[in-house]
Amino acid sequence: MDFPVLQFITFRRLTSIAFLINLIVSINLYAQQESKIPGLDKHISNIFRIFQTDSMPGASVFVSQNGDIIYQKGFGYADIEKKIPVTPDTKFKIGSISKQFTAVAILKLQEEGRIKIEDKLSKYIPDFPSGNEVTIYQLLTHTSGIHDYNSQPNLDVSKPITPQALLDLIKKLPYDFKPGERYLYSNSGYFILGYIVSQLSGKTLSEYLNETFFKPLDMNNTGIYETNIVLNKEAKGYSMQDGAVKKADSQEMSWALGVGSLYSTTKDLFKWNEAIFNEKVLTKATLKAAFTQAVLNSSGKVDYGFGWFLSTNRGLRFIQHSGVSNGFFSYLERQPENKLTVCILLNSLPTPEGINPILNGQSISEFILQDKMDKQEIGVGKIVSETILKKYVGRYNYGQGMAMLVTLKDKQLFGQMTAMEASPMTPISENEFYFKARNAKIKFVSDAASIVDRLFHYQGGLFFEASRLKDEIPVKVNLDFFDKLTGKYDFGNNYIIEIIKENSRLFISAPYMPKYELLPSSELDYFTMETASRISFILNKDGKVESLNSTFDGMIIPAKKLGN
Repeated sequence: MDFPVLQFITFRRLTSIAFLINLIVSINLYAQQESKIPGLDKHISNIFRIFQTDSMPGASVFVSQNGDIIYQKGFGYADIEKKIPVTPDTKFKIGSISKQFTAVAILKLQEEGRIKIEDKLSKYIPDFPSGNEVTIYQLLTHTSGIHDYNSQPNLDVSKPITPQALLDLIKKLPYDFKPGERYLYSNSGYFILGYIVSQLSGKTLSEYLNETFFKPLDMNNTGIYETNIVLNKEAKGYSMQDGAVKKADSQEMSWALGVGSLYSTTKDLFKWNEAIFNEKVLTKATLKAAFTQAVLNSSGKVDYGFGWFLSTNRGLRFIQHSGVSNGFFSYLERQPENKLTVCILLNSLPTPEGINPILNGQSISEFILQDKMDKQEIGVGKIVSETILKKYVGRYNYGQGMAMLVTLKDKQLFGQMTAMEASPMTPISENEFYFKARNAKIKFVSDAASIVDRLFHYQGGLFFEASRLKDEIPVKVNLDFFDKLTGKYDFGNNYIIEIIKENSRLFISAPYMPKYELLPSSELDYFTMETASRISFILNKDGKVESLNSTFDGMIIPAKKLGN
């Protein structure tokens, strides 16, 4: 499953001679071969140097080209407590990379004549609400409008759930939009697809994937993760919190069946990519459809196929997917024309400072393919008038409570994404800017009345549209009232935030997030400049604060005040 904001926390210092011995083992011993590409070893080692620090989780990094392994190495520890290093054989939970396996299972069943992607959902689940309006194609491409169950508040994912029970939960959720009208990433669609695979095959999803793909492809270290089963060479999940490494909270993977429940190794994912892209699993015609942009009812297109993101970066196309699970972050990428595969598996989330497998993977592929890619687009320092720059100042909604705050200081535009520092935006043209902090391009777009109402964010070949949020001015309230609001609030699943009063100002402090000031729109309602969410406090009959609601994208997530 996927989560929106990934933070980077500082690491602890090297403290012991014993660690140096383990460091040599974890970094050097398990490199089967040094790359033949000049400088690649140094480039990758530099990216993952933070894992060369004492008592850190790790990463498995794998690169192949033309079917040949050109780099594979483990960094850091799979199990910190037992000092077991990461190797190319270490098993990681791979999160939403699992979706392509579910998609391929559906496509395989289609090749066998047992399903068609044009079929209506109601054909396979007759009682699904409005199932006669949803197609299998729309489930595959996240265009069904079925609400993502994973975004529901207060889900207890620590306890197992049956496929039927999860399906029944999804049936009760309202649609986000009419099927085919929009693209919105939804784990619900892929759970339903996995459920259909099981219904059509008469086997569990685990049995079907194992018999149809894993065994024939010699992927002996890949499978559906099951609670209470100890895997050989399994990575433990960790999180970076307050500068320290902590064990990640456990998650019952039955909640992620078909969605993000697989574990694998970089070696096995290499075998998978080679089989897929060499047409050993699906036919050429089926693969062409799988790697084609999804089409909306309006004939608009989105950069998602059947279980893969599709992008263009500096003139080359890439087919990839990332995945996260509690304590894990993964990335698998293919550049088909140059037959390049890059795979990075981490056992930490949030990750250490400077580590993001998506950006790290793209950096590796760019290093290898730089001579075949278009020239890097960077800011050229074009002068844009301050009058025009002022039009772009504001907040832009990135969804799931995230925002881009655009400010202007000394004729310089700055962008600040939620949980990140503000960084300069260098003009490329009058309305396009190079955002160096994310190696991205930002394009501001105006409506028919020439009012800037959204921005386009281009990064790593991917595209995202963010609408402009309404400008707000804080109102004046009784500062003594802030004392009623302070305290800790529990959202469930061990997620607790704190409301703090400092120097007559109110702040919110949340795990994995910087501290942000809460600005009042009324005595009980607040917003922050750095996010796209709002906080509303709820009083009981005695006038005391008993809870709060966090609101974003039309969702309301409650939290009870502790200590009342």
